[in-house]
Amino acid sequence: MYFVFFVVVGAASYGLIVTTASPTVALDGPSYGEGDEVALGDRTFTVSGISASSEEGEITRSGELTWVNESGQLSTTLDNGSTVPPTDAVWEGQQARNEATLSGSTAAYNGSEYDLTIEDGSFTLTNPDNATDNATFESGDTIEYQGNEATVTEIGSDEVTLVWGNEYLVHVANATDPSEFTLIEQRNVTALAAEDTALYDQTVTVDGVEYVTYRDNDTNVPVQRYFGEVERHTVAENSTFQYQGNETTVDSITTEAVTLVWSGSQTTTIDLEEGANATVDGQQYFAHFPDNSTVQILSTNERYGDYSADNQRIDAYEERMTGLWAVFDISLFAAIILLATAYLPVRG
Repeated sequence: MYFVFFVVVGAASYGLIVTTASPTVALDGPSYGEGDEVALGDRTFTVSGISASSEEGEITRSGELTWVNESGQLSTTLDNGSTVPPTDAVWEGQQARNEATLSGSTAAYNGSEYDLTIEDGSFTLTNPDNATDNATFESGDTIEYQGNEATVTEIGSDEVTLVWGNEYLVHVANATDPSEFTLIEQRNVTALAAEDTALYDQTVTVDGVEYVTYRDNDTNVPVQRYFGEVERHTVAENSTFQYQGNETTVDSITTEAVTLVWSGSQTTTIDLEEGANATVDGQQYFAHFPDNSTVQILSTNERYGDYSADNQRIDAYEERMTGLWAVFDISLFAAIILLATAYLPVRG
């Protein structure tokens, strides 16, 4: 009798388990795939990515929205006492910065003529007499060019731009309210002396003045007289300044730093996670991923109550299922014990 009872209870619980449909989050509204546009307030975002990962059977989904402001205001700071490479700062009549272009089918490289190939945002130099002697470069790479360590600053469809030269020190005078800053060329005088066969490799300093020395007669000559005056370029507040390829305006100058501003393309990125809020233009939205390739983005004030109610139904369902599985397991175990006991030999 007890055996039949436990079999019936177990069967009933298992029947409920397999026949009861699992609730899901079902929210009215459009779903967006990667590349789709989403209007949030006054801005139109693009779904730039949706991803899903699984760990111990639990799926975690996330995504990303991007908005590009083509006329955003960008800014950067140059700390007083920092250095600026010659690739970043450009002005008319500049002396410590050198620029060259490679174009055509051949280019001078390491003292020889190499074949030049430009494609896919990179360029390749190949020895015409030995095809295995080749090197490929991308923008930002360094390359030995005419004895100089140059930087690849731009790769066009038919030419490559190389830049080399000395760095510049950012100098702001120690004043109460500075209105200008100066870029001062930085030279490695020791290296310059070592490259000049007429001079000893080392410089000497006498009474605070640095000198180079001729090998043939040991005569000292001030460094600035021998190599020429270092380049200085002064920029006033509110004036324009070419920096990192942008026509910037000197917005402010303090004894700590110089602030540059310019107009340009500015990208805003918003990360999306299941059920997490994101603020856009003062309004809150939340994300729901119906599957691994789409996302819904809904107003928190208007729809989060529905989302929360659906999740509560899912939690309640999972709790009931856990209980039913427990009933099934106990019933099955009890039925097995009773059946096994019935077959035990009787003593007496």
